[in-house]
Amino acid sequence: MTIIHHPEDKDRAAAKMISDSEVPFGAAMRETHFAFDPHYTPLNHGSYGTVPAIVRRTHEALRAKVDAAPDPFIALEWHDRLAPQRALAAEILRCPHPDELMFVPNATTGSDTVLKNLDWQEGDVMLCYELTYGALCRGLSWIEETRGVAVHVVQVGWPASDDEIVRAMVDAARHINAEPGRRVRLAIVDTIVSLPGVRVPFERLVPALQAEGALVLVDGAHGIGHIDIDLSVLKPDFFVSNLHKWLFVPRGCAAFYVHRRNSHLIRTSLPTSHRFRPRNMLGELTNEDDKQAALVKQFDDPGTDDRTAWLCVQAALDFRNKVCGGEAAIQAYSRDVAQRSASVVAEILGTDIMDCAGSCLRECLFANVRLPLEIGNDAPGKVDPAHAEKVTDWLKTIGIRESGMFFQTVLYRGAWWWRLSGMIYVEVEDFKRGAEVLKGLCERVRKGEHTQIVAPY
Repeated sequence: MTIIHHPEDKDRAAAKMISDSEVPFGAAMRETHFAFDPHYTPLNHGSYGTVPAIVRRTHEALRAKVDAAPDPFIALEWHDRLAPQRALAAEILRCPHPDELMFVPNATTGSDTVLKNLDWQEGDVMLCYELTYGALCRGLSWIEETRGVAVHVVQVGWPASDDEIVRAMVDAARHINAEPGRRVRLAIVDTIVSLPGVRVPFERLVPALQAEGALVLVDGAHGIGHIDIDLSVLKPDFFVSNLHKWLFVPRGCAAFYVHRRNSHLIRTSLPTSHRFRPRNMLGELTNEDDKQAALVKQFDDPGTDDRTAWLCVQAALDFRNKVCGGEAAIQAYSRDVAQRSASVVAEILGTDIMDCAGSCLRECLFANVRLPLEIGNDAPGKVDPAHAEKVTDWLKTIGIRESGMFFQTVLYRGAWWWRLSGMIYVEVEDFKRGAEVLKGLCERVRKGEHTQIVAPY
């Protein structure tokens, strides 16, 4: 079969991006380069991400190539196509060895791969804090249920200073390790917590917990494309990060990093597939590089699926560099619009922004503003504790149904918080309009409207 390359197509696309590079961030960027429904205001980039139109076209073209000739694309070309895309992600994350980084569908798959591969022993403990991501918490519960491994949750409440968070985690690890027959085998920390959206002092937590003898898994779901990460300095044992959240790679694509010193701990991809090597075959690989390459191939091809999104890293980076002006420009605008919008929103709602002295929690593209709601049944207008859990879903459903706005809110330690996601296609005016809508919805909650049955959107 003859494969014909058309470089002029790529050249035309590059020229188009350069001509569009003067489009300012905000509403103009949204209208020019993204394909949102005109009746939808995207205020929640952090949950699912999105892709620029030109990246989506690249993805569609790749899917068409697979369908045009599936055998050569999947059986003969896949690994060679994927390797340079993984290398690009490794370069962004400053991963010293590209073969330490593999792709998986999402961060949850990467984290779960670690949990289900470790050879757990009696007395092992898994250490985390109360804001560990829900899906990962369920994974910990599964290990606890099936392997008898204890989970220790550190009850440190945000907002908290960086010193307080580090001290609480390290003290917990030391206390556990001091108990006869017990040890912290795995500690879990985030780059940025999902809800509420707060940055974590992970650069301090990783070495501090490793010093206590723990393997450290960094949940960087909100990582690549959001904040700068240097794996050559951080040296976590395991690290996961979604490329489809903040990097503009189509869903679902995530980086899964395993430090070389731990590659022997990860025996299989999830699911286990035809490239898995049983122990009686491991002796056939005598070179460490060959062993690492064999591990990578397991994750490159864990079974037939549509993984063409994994081939779109270059397209996403082209957009970020040629249209947006690079990572620094994207991060600077997105962080600024999130924090400035939070101030406007807090003023409209008459509340405050989650913050704390000595904390890095706002050094990211999220901001969290408290809603004007109180829990209690001792005064009119308060939310009955029996119905408190209904508020979050009601706000999301009615916000979309009536205003085309999805409000990513969370009830945390007795207060509701709205998480604002900064991004290059939103501006302060978008969040201002959102705040006015949300203020009205909160007034309706105080009247008890959230207790009524609401059909799914």
